[in-house]
Amino acid sequence: MPLLVNIRDLQKESAHLEGEIPVGEFAADFKDELVRFVEPLSYDLEVDRQGSELTVVGRLETEIECDCGRCLKTFRQPLVVEDFASLVPLEGEEAVAVKDDFADLTPYLREDTFLALPTNPLCTPDCRGLVPKAPDRDLRLGEGSPVGPTDGVSPWDALKKLKL
Repeated sequence: MPLLVNIRDLQKESAHLEGEIPVGEFAADFKDELVRFVEPLSYDLEVDRQGSELTVVGRLETEIECDCGRCLKTFRQPLVVEDFASLVPLEGEEAVAVKDDFADLTPYLREDTFLALPTNPLCTPDCRGLVPKAPDRDLRLGEGSPVGPTDGVSPWDALKKLKL
């Protein structure tokens, strides 16, 4: 169900809106290889009309499932937009569509939520990624695992022997 606000009622007083928008409603066309929305988008908003614009401020929150950009481990994390703010025009080229005195604010919430997504999600800030040439074990580096080749041979050894 879209987030609809009655703009006629906003002429008298501001409105406080709380609720959730299902994933299929706000992220149906979202395509990303590393990030997926798994929970509805929760919102807590204040909407005020000032002339020919709506001012929308508040907080947005959902949960996303990500694949780590380094080790490809799947993990979940909250996605919070603490200081959501949007100026919604009621007139002009970029005016919000109004039907029977109701304006749909869902596209504005969707835009800021998408902009808050991590560009390179990491399972932990210190994730070290995959171990090269490790067929006998899990490719993900665990805690205390050595970084780089484990056979004692450095990839730089061949360059040390090079005579110029």
